[in-house]
Amino acid sequence: MKVSVIIAVYKDVQALELIIESLKQQTYKNFEVIIAEDGQDEHMKAFVDSITSLEVKHTTQEDLGIRKTRSLNNGIIASSGKFLIFIDGDCIPYSTFIESYVILSEENCIL
Repeated sequence: MKVSVIIAVYKDVQALELIIESLKQQTYKNFEVIIAEDGQDEHMKAFVDSITSLEVKHTTQEDLGIRKTRSLNNGIIASSGKFLIFIDGDCIPYSTFIESYVILSEENCIL
């Protein structure tokens, strides 16, 4: 079953680099990454464009102040997974994070 991992980010490319490295180490492999950026930072775009080892989608919006909810909604619209996992731009998932989520998931259940 495909999972969509939606990451809410705002201008912190270094933190996103750590998250992406962690996602590359996941034991569960059937997932896509959606980077839901609150803004349109050129450094962020360059980094996202450089990611080749994961299936990545990048959503952006005009930077008009904190609009995390709208940014996450953009990520949801872009997603194609059966389940959605949301992580913030300062959270680094452990290697079995997605696998554990899938094992514990049930339809219409929030973890």
